[in-house]
Amino acid sequence: MAQLRILTSFNIELDFDTAEFHKRLFAWAIDVIIIFIYFFTAIKVFNSLFSSETENINGWAIFLILLAPMSLYPLVTEITMNGQTLGKKLVGIQVINETGGNATISQFLIRWMLRSSDLMIVIMIFAILLKNEYLLRAVIFTLILAITDLACLVGTKKSQRLGDLAAGTILIKTKQKADLTETIFIETQDDYVPLYPEVMRLSDRDMNAIKNVLNALSKKSNWPLADRTAEKVQSILGIQSKQDSLSFLETLLKDYNHLSTK
Repeated sequence: MAQLRILTSFNIELDFDTAEFHKRLFAWAIDVIIIFIYFFTAIKVFNSLFSSETENINGWAIFLILLAPMSLYPLVTEITMNGQTLGKKLVGIQVINETGGNATISQFLIRWMLRSSDLMIVIMIFAILLKNEYLLRAVIFTLILAITDLACLVGTKKSQRLGDLAAGTILIKTKQKADLTETIFIETQDDYVPLYPEVMRLSDRDMNAIKNVLNALSKKSNWPLADRTAEKVQSILGIQSKQDSLSFLETLLKDYNHLSTK
């Protein structure tokens, strides 16, 4: 496990721990088990519904019907679960972008397109099921990609596999249950009055950076970090606040959530 120091969009440095290899492996194994459970369940359902017509159904039709959910599982879960599959969530790791914020849909899509390990499992299942020599050859190709991924994990400073390098993402360790797994959403009352309407000049990525600073404060009470962040934000927005740095940043999150939902 290596510690990374990432420069956020506010030029504030945050420290993150990269996910250890064994955590990546456990997360991958859990996801593979989920895929296998789905596969065998889908086969049973398929056979029960079409038992009398199974012989007339083309093997490639079965392949296409079952392939989509299996192959889309990593992409859909990472997008909807803030950079985590079920396996990643259970072992406590998460995908973020290289600036410390949440990864974008396009980043998730790029890393999904280069997921050699998951692709290899899917192809192996259908290669064995359909006994197709072309699919067996494809396994060799995905195996080469998997070896390349492993080399990238070992050889890159941020422990990035090929998909992460292309997408500009990293896989980090989440240190507590309620830190990076949360979004920037904060519920506010209908009669809430924002103190800093200028906050709408910031982007979701900026707010994610502020949220990550607050998460870091909850772990290490790094008040100089809060002061630097508050000063930087006030300079960008051209405002001054009488609140302390922590209260100011928390108010910004509330204001942003309230104004963005109106």
